[in-house]
Amino acid sequence: MMPGETRRVVTHVVSGDLWAGAEVQVYNLCRALEATDQVSPTVVVFNTGILHDKLRELDIPVTLADETKLGPIAIARAIGAHCREHKTGIVHTHGFKENVLGILGKELARVPVSVRTVHGNPETAFTLKRPHKWLVQKLDIALGRLRQQAIIAVSTQLEETLERLFPGKVHKIYNFIDVENTRREWKIPTETDSKMPRIGIVGRLVPVKRVDIFIRTLALLNQQGQACQGVIIGSGPLEPELRQLAVDLDIADRIIFKGFVSPAATEMTQLDVLLMTSDHEGLPMTLLEALALEIPIVAHHVGGIPEVLGNGRCGWLVTDHSHEGYAQALTQLFTEGTGRRHKTDSGLMHVRQLFGVEANTVKYTDVYNT
Repeated sequence: MMPGETRRVVTHVVSGDLWAGAEVQVYNLCRALEATDQVSPTVVVFNTGILHDKLRELDIPVTLADETKLGPIAIARAIGAHCREHKTGIVHTHGFKENVLGILGKELARVPVSVRTVHGNPETAFTLKRPHKWLVQKLDIALGRLRQQAIIAVSTQLEETLERLFPGKVHKIYNFIDVENTRREWKIPTETDSKMPRIGIVGRLVPVKRVDIFIRTLALLNQQGQACQGVIIGSGPLEPELRQLAVDLDIADRIIFKGFVSPAATEMTQLDVLLMTSDHEGLPMTLLEALALEIPIVAHHVGGIPEVLGNGRCGWLVTDHSHEGYAQALTQLFTEGTGRRHKTDSGLMHVRQLFGVEANTVKYTDVYNT
């Protein structure tokens, strides 16, 4: 910055009810921006939780607009008050509800500019059978077109989709991690000759993650004579149903439910393979961490996943979205030998080149400055 110039204040608006992909990326971004001499990040969160606490540990100004106690108008007013207090120049929103309330708060505080990041595709379809969700989606699109100046897509697939909704406003900036710090903090797994490899999945236990396919895949592999253990890292409303599925498939003794683990890398480093069976994904942070830690990956060929895996150079992509398809890919992985090492080496190089913290932080500051 030039002498006498002040850092631009960017206020992020995020739910913070979970410690999932969007929350992890907001934390990574705020930490990276705080280290620059151009941007001072501040944050409004709608819930207490891991994100709220970790941001406070960084001494980043955080306002809790508690959605369990406040209605939408009160939350918008809290956002406006935060922006006035901190002299916010840009409001940056993360999510449907956050977009709508963030823009209302921005207007109340007369903040001139607003930006949004779209972290993934909607997890549920918006139809007239669900009028509330349908109305929020339409309002979200209208406000993005009329009252936001930039839309950030975290993958090429999202960029192409969003360009149709917000022509001329879309910028592609990948989710990112601090690769070298991740490798310093966590032990890199070593290849073993174990006759019972540990295959893991990381994510909320909700329908879109298709943990049911994961369990059926483990059952099929064991039935085919490939002894293996499944590790489910995450919690959610489907856990009782998924536990029962493991019992019904006579695989319960080979499936470990670890529950929510933060950070997930503490368990990921114990895996021989990471499996991702989601119906769709934006650009999963878990995959970036797995690449940095050189963990072999088998994942659904959907959304931003092929981009993360270098279209198959850095992992095994599955187009047959069934337990048979994933079992076939895993069997191939177990028999490839040197090909497995080649993919993990390529993955480490790939995550360093495209998904590192420095280059992508510069892209964010460029968007803010323009």
